[in-house]
Amino acid sequence: MSTQPKVNNWYRELVSRVNTLSETFGLDDLQTSDLRNFVMTIAQSQFKVGSKSGAAWAFKQKKEGSSNSPQAGATA
Repeated sequence: MSTQPKVNNWYRELVSRVNTLSETFGLDDLQTSDLRNFVMTIAQSQFKVGSKSGAAWAFKQKKEGSSNSPQAGATA
């Protein structure tokens, strides 16, 4: 049984593409590391923004769904 943590496919693909670019441009190890850190920092910040935005949208939809339901405005 493997005890290695699972790594997302998109992450592996992104790292692979950064490595391919660094080879294409003839970057040394330090430059490759800097490029990888730059790309991963941008990806991480965009993921966080998207995640927050998606969560806010979902909560808004849930709130609107419950207030727009037929029973929400009904009085006895």
